[in-house]
Amino acid sequence: MTRPVIFTLDLEDHRPDDTAEIRYPDRCRVALDFLDERRVTGTFFVVGEVAEAQPDLVREVADRGHELALHGWTHTHLTELEPRALAEQAVRGRALLEDLAGRSVTGFRAPTFSLVPSTVWATEVLVEQGFTYSSSVLAARNPLFGFPGAPRTPFLWPSGLAEFPAPLAGLGPFTVPYLGGTYLRLLPSPVVAVARRVFPPGPTPWTYLHPYDLDPDEPYWRVPDAGALSPLLWVGRRHMLGKLDRLLAQGAGVPLGEHLDDARRGGVFHPEAR
Repeated sequence: MTRPVIFTLDLEDHRPDDTAEIRYPDRCRVALDFLDERRVTGTFFVVGEVAEAQPDLVREVADRGHELALHGWTHTHLTELEPRALAEQAVRGRALLEDLAGRSVTGFRAPTFSLVPSTVWATEVLVEQGFTYSSSVLAARNPLFGFPGAPRTPFLWPSGLAEFPAPLAGLGPFTVPYLGGTYLRLLPSPVVAVARRVFPPGPTPWTYLHPYDLDPDEPYWRVPDAGALSPLLWVGRRHMLGKLDRLLAQGAGVPLGEHLDDARRGGVFHPEAR
C-alpha cells in the first residue's frame, strides 16, 4: 500500500545579498494557496531570522492550519555550531515561533541535512530545549551532508528525540532524496512513481521544498554552497507544482509532528554501534 505523502517546506531566505529583492513571501503564499485548494496541511520549517523579519507571513502559515517547526535561527549548518550556540538559538527560535503560532513548537530540521555523525550531540541539545522530533538526516552519502548507516525509516535517538530521515531511492553512490528539492525538480514524474514502488519510503514519506523551488522567474546567481552545481537549482521550477500535485493526488498525510509513534516503533539507533 502506498502511503500518503506529507508536505514539508523549508521557509528560508534565498538571495545573493541584502540588496536583492525579497521573493520568498510571495512564493510561500503560492504554496499556501496550492495546499488550501487541496485541503492539505503540512509542516513548515522556519528559519528564526525569517520569522523575525516576516512575522505576518509566519503567523499566516499557522493560521492556515499548518505546523510550525524550527529550521535554525540562521541557516547555519550544525557542523559550524557549538552546543551552547545551538541551545541559545533553539530557545530563541522556538519561543518566537510559539508566540506567532499560539501553540507549541516541537520540531526541528537542520539546514542542509547537517545532522551527521560528528553532530549527533545536537540531538541531546534539542531534547533539553523541549523539541520532540527532528527531520535532519540524509541516511546516505551525499556531496554536502550525509549519514551513511543511519536508519532510512523513522527511529529514536538515545536522547529520546524522534527522527524522520529523508526518503531515499537508488543504490550505492546513486542514492538520493528523490521526493524533494532539486531531485524532485530534475526527475521525471514517472521515474519518481517507479522509485516509490521499488524503494518504499516507509510509514512517513515526506516531500520537501523551498520557496525558490516555486520561483521560475528568479534571476540567476551563483549559490556558494552549490558550487558548480548551482545552475541545477533553477532547473524544473516551472513544473514543480505539477509534480507536487501528482505526489499528493493519493491523499496527503498529517504534519510530521503527529507521527511520533512511527519513530517509536522504529526503535533506538545507537550511532556508536554501527
